[in-house]
Amino acid sequence: MILWKKFSGCMLSAALGDALGASYIHATELRYTDDTAMMIALAEHILENRGAVDPVKLAWKFLEAYEAEPWRGYGPGPPRIFRMIRRGEGPLELDKMLYPGGSLGNGAAMRIAPIGIFHHDDLAELERAVRASCKLTHNHPLAVEGALLEAYSIAMATRLEPGENIDPKVFVEQLIALPVSEVYRLKLELIPSLIESGASGRDAARALGNSVEAHNSVPTAIYCYLAEQDIIRAIRKAISLGGDRDTMACMAAAIAGAHRGIEGIPEDLLSRLENADRIRRLSEDLYRLWLEVRGRRA
Repeated sequence: MILWKKFSGCMLSAALGDALGASYIHATELRYTDDTAMMIALAEHILENRGAVDPVKLAWKFLEAYEAEPWRGYGPGPPRIFRMIRRGEGPLELDKMLYPGGSLGNGAAMRIAPIGIFHHDDLAELERAVRASCKLTHNHPLAVEGALLEAYSIAMATRLEPGENIDPKVFVEQLIALPVSEVYRLKLELIPSLIESGASGRDAARALGNSVEAHNSVPTAIYCYLAEQDIIRAIRKAISLGGDRDTMACMAAAIAGAHRGIEGIPEDLLSRLENADRIRRLSEDLYRLWLEVRGRRA
């Protein structure tokens, strides 16, 4: 297993799923949305902060990314939060001022790929980093749990051999063994039977959800990955379910890319992906930093 290929595969696949899911395919270039823009900002922050996640610094990193490209397709919540930060408020847990208990959205999960791959071998550090990364925009427990489940799934996929398949039941059992709420447990438990029965996209979307709430999209993304265990097929399945298809495709592809590596991405699509070279460099820099940090821990 060549691990750097998995780092690159995860981040590039996430961006590709985002771009294809958003249907930005009418032009030569496959253009991504805020999902990937925030993933890039998170990766840059991890590199600048030497592997740690500082939520205050990350808040300003996200703000800078938004102000540089506000047209990326952000939902209504984050821009309001970023404007509040610019006015000198917060910067943490401002979503609680906009939504009761904080945002339920999947925005924290969609950007989480750099944490999932960087901490794939240390789940305690992974959990700390995920929780810190959520402090800015998504503090509802279900949003945080969705980001954790997406990051755990990426970490688990990173540890798989690229040429092997994983039994969906085994994968789901490992996720359920983590502390998960009943909302997520019930949906995760449905995944193996949906796959075994060859459920239609309509039935899968009805059972798992396909909307912007984390609990209605993270389990769906995991299902799309496990049903196909291939980057492009997982993206296609997520897109076919409708709803918040760019984010579900982004999350499903991040897991599949961590499993299969960069070699699982067709070159004709990779060559058309916006900023592919930048994303590849970031992923390789994350891998080199991981080696350095891992050496210090050893």
